[in-house]
Amino acid sequence: MSAPASGRSRRAATALPLALAGLVGAQARVARRRGYLPRDPGYRVDGIVAGSSRATARRPLRLAVVGDSTVAGVGSPTVDTALPVLIATRLADRLGRAVRVDGFGVAGAETLDVAITQLPAAARVRPDVLVAVCGANDVIHATAPWRLRRDVGELAARAWELVGCTPVLGGIPLFQGVAALPRPLREVVVAYARVQRDVQRRAARAAELPLVEIASEASPRFAGVPASMSADRFHPAPVGYGFWADAIAPVAAAMAPTDLIGQPQP
Repeated sequence: MSAPASGRSRRAATALPLALAGLVGAQARVARRRGYLPRDPGYRVDGIVAGSSRATARRPLRLAVVGDSTVAGVGSPTVDTALPVLIATRLADRLGRAVRVDGFGVAGAETLDVAITQLPAAARVRPDVLVAVCGANDVIHATAPWRLRRDVGELAARAWELVGCTPVLGGIPLFQGVAALPRPLREVVVAYARVQRDVQRRAARAAELPLVEIASEASPRFAGVPASMSADRFHPAPVGYGFWADAIAPVAAAMAPTDLIGQPQP
C-alpha cells in the first residue's frame, strides 16, 4: 500500500533541506581545499567607546556583540571599521550618549558556538544591550535545519541565563553577490540559505527574539556598490558593514533599558 499523500509531502519537505545540506557540505569542503573560502581570523573589539564626546556626565551604555567572522571584523582594515563599532556609533547617535562596545566574534562560529563559548565571555562585561550576528556559517557548514532551530532556542535561553537580556539577532544575509563562492557551490548555498533563513525566522519568533532581516534590510543595498564588499570577495567591507549596522542599530536602541537612558554617571 502506498503512503498517504500527506506523509509523502512531509518526507519530501524534509528530504529537500537535507539533500541541500549534503550538497553544501560537500561543495564547501572542496572550496576550502582549493582556498576559495577566506581564513582570516579577524580580531577582538575590546572596550571601544563610541560617541565619547557626548553626555560625559553619564556612564557609557554597555553593548556586547557576539557572532561569527562579521563580528570579528574580517573584511575591515581596522577595528574602528568593524561591525560592532559601527553598530555602537549608530547606537550612540540614536541615544545621544556614549556607547562602550565589546565584540566577541570568532571566524567560523555557528549559532551553537556563539551560545556556548561566547555568551559566557559577554556576560563578564555586563552589557545593557546584546547583539548576536550568526547563522551564515550554519549555511556554509551545512547545519541541519532541526539543529539550527534548536540552537537559536539555546542562544535565547543562555542569553537570559548568563547575560540577563534578550539578544537582538542579526539574520542570515543573501549570498548571491558572494563572488568567492565558485559555481555550483554559490547556487546551492543560495538555495540552502533560503531554507535556513526561514528556520531561523521561525525559531526567533518562537523564542521571542527581535530579528533583523539582514537579507531584506541590508543585503539589497550592496547591489551596484562594489566598495561594499571586501577584497576577499566573501565578507562585507566597511561600507557594507555600515549597511548592516544601519539595520541593526534601531532595533538595538529599542532594547536599551529605559531606566538607564538619561541616568547620571555615579
